[in-house]
Amino acid sequence: MQSKIKQYLCCIIKLLNNSTLYNNSCKPAQNHLFYLYSYLMKNYNLYFIVLGLLINFNSYSQINLTDFELNLISKSLEKSYELKSAKHELSIDSIEHKTIKQHFIPTLSLDAIYGYSGSRINLDIPTTHLPITGIDLFEGESQFDAKGQVFNTNLTAKLLLFSGLQVNYGSKATEEKIKAKNFMLVAKESDIIKDVIGTFDKIELLHKAEDVISSSETRLKKEKERVTAAIKNGLAIPYDRQKITAAELNLASKKAELYGNLSLLYFKLSMLTDVSVSELENYQFNLNPWLFKNNSKTYQDRPELNALDASINAYDYKLRMNKNAYLPKVQAFATLSYANLFNSSLATPYSIPGGVPINLEINKFEMFPAYMLGVGMHWDIFSGFKNSNKTSKTSIEKTIAEDEKDDIEEKLALFAKKVQVDFEVKNQQILFKEQEKEVALNTLNLGIKSYREGLISITERLQSETEYQNAVLNYYKLIAQQRSAAIELLISTGSLKIENLKN
Repeated sequence: MQSKIKQYLCCIIKLLNNSTLYNNSCKPAQNHLFYLYSYLMKNYNLYFIVLGLLINFNSYSQINLTDFELNLISKSLEKSYELKSAKHELSIDSIEHKTIKQHFIPTLSLDAIYGYSGSRINLDIPTTHLPITGIDLFEGESQFDAKGQVFNTNLTAKLLLFSGLQVNYGSKATEEKIKAKNFMLVAKESDIIKDVIGTFDKIELLHKAEDVISSSETRLKKEKERVTAAIKNGLAIPYDRQKITAAELNLASKKAELYGNLSLLYFKLSMLTDVSVSELENYQFNLNPWLFKNNSKTYQDRPELNALDASINAYDYKLRMNKNAYLPKVQAFATLSYANLFNSSLATPYSIPGGVPINLEINKFEMFPAYMLGVGMHWDIFSGFKNSNKTSKTSIEKTIAEDEKDDIEEKLALFAKKVQVDFEVKNQQILFKEQEKEVALNTLNLGIKSYREGLISITERLQSETEYQNAVLNYYKLIAQQRSAAIELLISTGSLKIENLKN
């Protein structure tokens, strides 16, 4: 069995290396190629080992992305306005997180006040009789006039001792919110990387199409020259030449469309990377099957799921914060004050014997140092169900996030399976498309020879040309699809990162 497999591999390897299909040493393998495929499918592990060898045998040093291409990806990540905006939002969240934690830092404030005050005071108190002087004090309603200047300043320090766990849980909730946004930032980077690599592949696919069209144009030109000469000698008819001309015009139309698409793709890539179009046009991109390295990650490592986990944790901390809102807040404080009442007077309606009015004047009434040290407490005993409503709302939001995670997790598991199958199928199809391309080339060569010998018509000759074009283009399209499937497979496990793409 091993000798047969070696023989089959020999044939397929030569096939992949563009060796002739009709090599005598490989004829047995050609006749039983599907036998090998059936055997490998029964031995699944061996199948993937052999499949990897077949796809990459022709280039042991093949790499998925060159340094130039990796540099373009890095430039696109640096330029992305979407990523810049997301990073700015993260910076704002980081500042908010610091602000919450800084509630436990002592605060120091200074306030001062200066003012001039004047007032008329109406006083009615029981009359007091002075027996010695015979004067009745406070008889009836008495009126006093007071005025003065006041200056006061306070230096106050405050320190939050206990926030009712609001700061602790609020800080942790913000941390989880930042984690969630960081995970989503990774997902956005993956989308950008996917877009840039896809642009690489589209550009190179169009270049491959250009090569196919150019080679067909060369063949048709030679065929047309031969037919023209044959017409002059009466060995061919103008109909054949007209059919070839129509085929050439069709190729020219395809080429015009191709160049338009190429121009657009180069402009897009230049916009994404800030690299000039001329520099990009001078580089030849790679379009080889994607080599997959061992990857132990699963769909559960996707940044979207990690972000949802962080969001659920944030809701959990927010829920705890709301449930503990009934706890008192305790604060220590210390105040140093200075107060002065100066240039003040109090005019009374009374006078001493002799008619001298009784007025009081104050040059200075000063208090310093005046200080106070203590602990204060604020306790919302009943908030009118405000905290209860907040708790219920947060609990519902957390449940929604949990349900969303379960839903997305199931969908991502299905997506991971789908892209895995798609990648495996594309790898299998590449082998058969390679054979189909070689068969189409042999058919084309046979058609050219047969037409020259008069065995087939010009229509059949041009049909073989078209079939070869389609076979080659379908082969390269399949490689592009395989690379796209590989990128999706990396995304499905959260592995599409710039550091994982370096060889």
